[in-house]
Amino acid sequence: MALFKNIYLFSTLFFSVLFIDILVKLNPDILICRFFSKSLVTTLLLVYYLVNNKEHFKRKRIFVICALLSFLAGDVFLILHTQTICFIIGTFCFILGKVFYVFRFSNKRDFSLIKLSPFLAFCFVYLVGFLISIYNNLNSYFLLILLYLFIAVTTIAFAYLRKGEVNSASYSWVLTGIVFSVLSDNITGLRLFYDNDFAYHSITIMLFYGLSQYFIVLGIIKETNFLFVKKKLFS
Repeated sequence: MALFKNIYLFSTLFFSVLFIDILVKLNPDILICRFFSKSLVTTLLLVYYLVNNKEHFKRKRIFVICALLSFLAGDVFLILHTQTICFIIGTFCFILGKVFYVFRFSNKRDFSLIKLSPFLAFCFVYLVGFLISIYNNLNSYFLLILLYLFIAVTTIAFAYLRKGEVNSASYSWVLTGIVFSVLSDNITGLRLFYDNDFAYHSITIMLFYGLSQYFIVLGIIKETNFLFVKKKLFS
């Protein structure tokens, strides 16, 4: 467990595994190895979270665990994304993972729609613009992708709304992770429904996805650790 207690040792291990998975992805002849290498990326983050989180509310811990397990299942199915049923199941798993993140990011604070309106307007423009760019090739996947994008935008909004509710380090790390998640989703969508060889997709999709999960999980841990220390100081 010492490996998972030290952020530097864990990060070295995590990014080594991520790099290996990208190399495996670039070699179709050993595709079967991806079921292990890709799964290990998310599994490492799950173990790191379980070892280091200090969640005050049990349900928040459950939300994060369910989110990572959903992404883990999605990782496996999307390796075979060329098969329709695997693509649909994998996408639903990712939708579920994002929904659990939304639950984890939510708080009881009321928020002003007026203050949030510029951000919502940006999200709306992004959603419409992205859909327009890939619409002609969506065919029967239209509703599935529309749902995915809606949940993705909702996740962005709830991550944004954490500002002022959590410490600045946690907020910045999670928001950085969300940005990488958007980049990964965009490249994936454009690669599948617009340009078959978009933005060095064989490298960038997995790189940005790995970075997104890394920053989100570590950001959540920074939040829980900060609250744990704060509670001890004032108890």
